[in-house]
Amino acid sequence: MPLSIGQPQTTSFAKRAFHVFRAWMKQPSQVATICPSSPFLLDNIADRDCVRRASSVVELGPGAGGTTLSLLSQMRPDARLLAIEKTDAFREALDEIADPRFTPQIGDATDLLALLEQHQFGRPDVIVSGVPFSAIPPAVAKDLVHAIHQVLKPGGEFIAYQVRSDVERFARPLFGPAETEFIPINIPPLTVFTWRKIESPSMVRDIA
Repeated sequence: MPLSIGQPQTTSFAKRAFHVFRAWMKQPSQVATICPSSPFLLDNIADRDCVRRASSVVELGPGAGGTTLSLLSQMRPDARLLAIEKTDAFREALDEIADPRFTPQIGDATDLLALLEQHQFGRPDVIVSGVPFSAIPPAVAKDLVHAIHQVLKPGGEFIAYQVRSDVERFARPLFGPAETEFIPINIPPLTVFTWRKIESPSMVRDIA
């Protein structure tokens, strides 16, 4: 039954854990952990004014959808969420999220511009990424951050939750220094990096 707007859908930790473990069994090279994100991490990512104000949010690497559900619980009734997940083994878990604001897409985050055009999504207010920048080739990571910077609205926020700090090396030349918060109660412990896109002569780059 479709989710009623304003009635946040919930999925048990056990069910999300099942989806994560099954995805890991099917495609272990593409699944970074066999444990879903903790409530502490989910709250840190989703419980933000930028999410509550946003008309459009893009999520990269949603996995089993724990972060997705947390974002939807905070988003406006008229907002849209596009989630791009590379691992096909998570398709079933994402398809179970019955919310008219939500569009799941099995695809590669590096195709971000094309996927936004495909879904007529426009420029997002917030981009959330669980893509492990430490595990992808540096050239790919650099191109992905450039694409994120290009499509994000001025004043929009880029939020990345990571085991390592590689993402800051790629994002800093475009976004400047990040705000960081360490989340120890998670398996594995993660750091949340946050940037706000500021258009200025020193920050705007040719990223074509």
